[in-house]
Amino acid sequence: MDIYYFSYTGTSKEIAEWLSKKFNLKPKEIRTYKFPYLIWLFLSFIPYLPFKATFEPPFNDTIILCFPKWTFNCPPITYFLKKIRCRKLILIISYKGWGKKLYEHLYLKLASKVAKEIKITFIKQKLWKRGIYKNLESEFYKFVY
Repeated sequence: MDIYYFSYTGTSKEIAEWLSKKFNLKPKEIRTYKFPYLIWLFLSFIPYLPFKATFEPPFNDTIILCFPKWTFNCPPITYFLKKIRCRKLILIISYKGWGKKLYEHLYLKLASKVAKEIKITFIKQKLWKRGIYKNLESEFYKFVY
C-alpha cells in the first residue's frame, strides 16, 4: 500500500502522516507550483483540469490519497489520478463542510478510470483538529485487506 498526499494548508498532510504511522508506511508528497491562493481558487472552478505535479511512482496496487476539497477540482490531484493505475484506491478528502456531494461525484467518476475498487471518505477539518476521526484506520484496514 502507498499513501500519497497533496496539502495546501497542512490538514491533508497531517491525515496522511497519521495514517502512515498506523500502517507503518512513509507518506509520499504530490508536489506542484506554490501559487497564491487566488490562482488555485480560479483553477479549482474548472472540473477535471489537471495541473502538472511531481511524485514518486506507486509501487503497490492499493493507494490511499489524501487531499483537500477545493471548489470543483484539485488540479494536482486530477493530474496524479490521470497518471496512475491501481486495484484499490481510497480517497480521503478534507473539507470545511460544503459541496461534498458534487465533489464526490466528480472524483468518483475520475477514480473509476484509475481503480477497480474505490472508497471515498470526507473529513471535516474542524472535526479532524478536535480528534474526532482518530479511529479511521479500522475502516480502511477492512477495505485494504
